[in-house]
Amino acid sequence: MVAVALIAGILIWGPWSGASGEASASPSPSASKDPAKIAEAALRQAAQALGNADVIEYKGQFTDSDDAVSAFELQTTQNGWGRGSLASGKHTIRLLTAGDNRLMKADTAYWKAQKYNSTTIKHFANHWLDSETDLPDLAALTDPLAPANLAKLMLDAANRGHVTPGTETTLSGIPAQRLYTPSGRFYVTSATPHTLVRVQSAASSSDSSDSSGLLPLPDGTDATVAELTDTTRTAFTTAYTKDLGALTSAVDPNITFSSTGKARFTPCGNYSCTAKFSIKNSVYDPNGTAKSQAVHAVITIDVKLDGRQVKHCAFNRTMKANGTVALTCKATYSASLYSNHTVRGLPDAWARAVTDTEIKQLKAGFATDAPTTGSGSAA
Repeated sequence: MVAVALIAGILIWGPWSGASGEASASPSPSASKDPAKIAEAALRQAAQALGNADVIEYKGQFTDSDDAVSAFELQTTQNGWGRGSLASGKHTIRLLTAGDNRLMKADTAYWKAQKYNSTTIKHFANHWLDSETDLPDLAALTDPLAPANLAKLMLDAANRGHVTPGTETTLSGIPAQRLYTPSGRFYVTSATPHTLVRVQSAASSSDSSDSSGLLPLPDGTDATVAELTDTTRTAFTTAYTKDLGALTSAVDPNITFSSTGKARFTPCGNYSCTAKFSIKNSVYDPNGTAKSQAVHAVITIDVKLDGRQVKHCAFNRTMKANGTVALTCKATYSASLYSNHTVRGLPDAWARAVTDTEIKQLKAGFATDAPTTGSGSAA
């Protein structure tokens, strides 16, 4: 799915402890006999429970920028530290949201289906990638579903009095009431304390226009909502921490590399050969903002003697956007003096999407926001 998406900034609320005036305890829905007021109070209470949950799990579907319906699963903390998966045709794409990073991971079969060449597939397959190019819908899906953002959307509708009660239904054996708002349809448990169990986006994007400044739900959203248990919160934290560690090999697909000029092999003889290359990066930059961007390049040069590898040189270089770097790789070997030999140098390069410094910051940030274990904050 290649498309251009305009992605709103993340609106983050901290967990609601009741210290804020807007997030203070609401009156019991039974305190009023007005159905609309009862519905507003129920939605407000469900929003507060959602805003206090450690990790929320969504399972459902949405409509992507190509108007295709895609199934997804997402586990996410209040501040949007999330992991999950998305169905794309016959393929499954893994998802990761970490700070400002929106990342995807897919296997070789997926990238072959996208018609990428073998060199690109080697770098992309089973590695985390910046999703902006190949999955621009990711931020538009995950950011509004950060529990703090969704809770704010619900509370906004309740505080404005824009809640219309619907009919009762049953979801997985739990009695629930449909609550209609311009921002979407929210299913909350009929029994108190009210919690959110299902969410659907508004019928059209224009229906959510009265929630100005808030992140709208993705088109076609229809997902169940549940808070993780103690055991599953622990599993989430362990798996998410492992995903952060794997970002050392995360790739920026917007940057490609090529060698410039002619490679030189000098001096080169029967006992050693020095390969010299100039490597240039090219940044895909439709908005013209890459000039000040630093490119964190991982470059290798393999030197082969008569088809046999005799040296592997690896480099980490910080380059200017669309800049060039000169590299030298010296191989030593012993070649027969009585026959001709062929020495080849094979350069390869990719750009990191997340630097070591950024990974360290992400780990520290997640450790601060990591979900607690041992008790849940919402029933």
